[in-house]
Amino acid sequence: MALTLAYHNTRSDHQFNYPDGHTLMRKKTLRQTAKLFKVGCKVLVDRAPATIIAYNIAEFGRWISTSHPVMAKLDNGDVVYCRLNDLAFAV
Repeated sequence: MALTLAYHNTRSDHQFNYPDGHTLMRKKTLRQTAKLFKVGCKVLVDRAPATIIAYNIAEFGRWISTSHPVMAKLDNGDVVYCRLNDLAFAV
């Protein structure tokens, strides 16, 4: 399972690259996710207790950020990519 740790977008002064629709959707999804689920907060992933450990910023591959924007560590030690509808706040 590959993990992207950082995202860097370079731009030269002579050329401006306008973002495409997918890039805008990814940024919007990650902003909404960060507002809802902070890193370190306790959640339930399909009724299993877990902790949010990171946000998924991958642009390609099996687990892209628009469909699975959150990475969580289950209490049993497994790390999973999560959809937003898989998560619930732990009480």
